[in-house]
Amino acid sequence: MNDEKLISFAADSRNVRVSGRSIYENDIRYLSYTNSFIEFEFTGSYACAEIISDLTPSEDIYRAWAGVCVNGETVPSKIFKLDEKKAVYELYRADKPEKVKLRLMKLSEAAFAKMGVSEIRIDGTLLPAPKPLSERRIEFVGDSITCGYGIDGIWNKDVFSTETENPIKGYAYKTALKCGAEFQYVSWSGMGVYSSWVDENAEKPLDDWLVHDIYPYTDSPLEKSMGKIGHEEHTKWDFKSYVPQVIVFNMGTNDQSWTKHIKERCDTFCEKYYAFLEMLREKNPGAFIICTYGIMGTDLLEEEISCTERFKREHDDRIKYVPLPIQLESDGIGADWHPSEKSHEKMAEILAPEVNAVFESLGL
Repeated sequence: MNDEKLISFAADSRNVRVSGRSIYENDIRYLSYTNSFIEFEFTGSYACAEIISDLTPSEDIYRAWAGVCVNGETVPSKIFKLDEKKAVYELYRADKPEKVKLRLMKLSEAAFAKMGVSEIRIDGTLLPAPKPLSERRIEFVGDSITCGYGIDGIWNKDVFSTETENPIKGYAYKTALKCGAEFQYVSWSGMGVYSSWVDENAEKPLDDWLVHDIYPYTDSPLEKSMGKIGHEEHTKWDFKSYVPQVIVFNMGTNDQSWTKHIKERCDTFCEKYYAFLEMLREKNPGAFIICTYGIMGTDLLEEEISCTERFKREHDDRIKYVPLPIQLESDGIGADWHPSEKSHEKMAEILAPEVNAVFESLGL
């Protein structure tokens, strides 16, 4: 394609629809969180994007991955790795001009390499940015399970890589599709409420980077990587810009690596879990909160149920606990003992009716 014939534009909100928490700085649209995306519509036969990414750490297993959905596809028809600091990637090509809607998604999670869209180029006419297709909105808050960690890997054969991380096959995306809902993620592998994941010989919790440290901000980790070290420099998330009717909160799997049924630790976990429920309610006063957990272990199930019941007594009843069954080896196990797509499908089959019931009660 002759670049001289292409029309270029920035991925700002005048030109594209933005889904997910996203920083726009120096004309670059940063997509960090799982399944965040930009979407645009044009009449033409070709589109590409100039995308930047950080290559630190240098290992190939941490590269960012992106996908392109064409004209409402729910599974990307094109998936590619960002293996250069700046490069132009083809998004779409056809034999003849037509009206096309493209969704460019960040598939790998925020904990690893970043993705910044610095320019989009098309060979035709840019149309007004698409509107959301549904009034239903879900937010998923979680850890590696929510990110889709290891789904395309095999237990005892593969270890983590962003290539085997596939949120399109994950329970969150499947639940959103089953409910016909818009979605956004705030999820991070290894993250906990009281302690992030620690090995069995740990002598203290890993509590320097927990969910309550990222939730109030648009993309605190990205801004830290830009040299804005303290939270006082970070952009606070505008909770009015995306108002979910349902929040699915799935955490505890990493905390159990530290709590180990020790009463004092479990009590502290309860305090931290309950405090985060209060943060969710403060930031989302109208949302129904669905707490869930259990696919990789149920050590903290009683504690989480207890916190949910306490929240009902002390705050409101717009909250529910939905336990999940532990994954079965017969359903396949992904990399690092993470759930397979079949296990994620089972999770979605449990959660989707609960989420749908909330939407239906609201007349949506």
